[in-house]
Amino acid sequence: MKRLNFHAVLLLSIVMLFMFSCNKESDKQESKKEPKQEQKTSTAKDTVQPKTENTAAGKDVTLSASEQKKLNIFFSNFSEVNLKPFNRGEISTDELINFGVYHNYINNRKLFEKSSEGKVRISEEYVINSVQKYFGLELEKQESTPEITYKTGNYYIPESSGEAFYFSQVEKVNDIGYDQFIAYINVYSASSGWTGNAHANPKDWDANADDKPQLMEKFKASYLKSMKTNGEPAYTLVDYIKQ
Repeated sequence: MKRLNFHAVLLLSIVMLFMFSCNKESDKQESKKEPKQEQKTSTAKDTVQPKTENTAAGKDVTLSASEQKKLNIFFSNFSEVNLKPFNRGEISTDELINFGVYHNYINNRKLFEKSSEGKVRISEEYVINSVQKYFGLELEKQESTPEITYKTGNYYIPESSGEAFYFSQVEKVNDIGYDQFIAYINVYSASSGWTGNAHANPKDWDANADDKPQLMEKFKASYLKSMKTNGEPAYTLVDYIKQ
């Protein structure tokens, strides 16, 4: 009877030891699985993020004939003065001054007066206003550039006339949200005597004309759109990148 109890106790001890070992092994397996599960979650997040960023391309805008013309005129202000390409926030003071002076010389010649130096001059206030209007920037520093002389509140340039002129046509516009847009622009050059329609489809220009406009450059430009008090759209240039 004593021998039987001894064998029963021994068998029970072996069973309990076996069960304890199985539970321990099971715990080890569970602890090994946890990092794998965490890694899967992290990888999933990494693959989702680029997709969100890639959706910022914007949507195509269908322009009315009226807005197409307004945008053509807006961007022609930059092509006709041969504005140099620039990235957002990187346009130089020299380039802003050059724009402000030459833009007015082409479009507002009456603002210039002849000077005793044999040049024409324009008051700095008109240059400041043009920079604010077309770039939304304050031109706080008034100075000469390699092309233009500044002296006592005026900018001076030589008179010129009869040169070829440049104009722009907007090919496509994308709306990227928050009143921001991207325009794809074709820049053309024509002789000073050309009398065609700068807003017409290039296919409609006389193919046999000697002075037919020629495609010179392509640009991709970001701009902001707002509304004036009279309900007309107003645009400001953000960047101007050559393609």
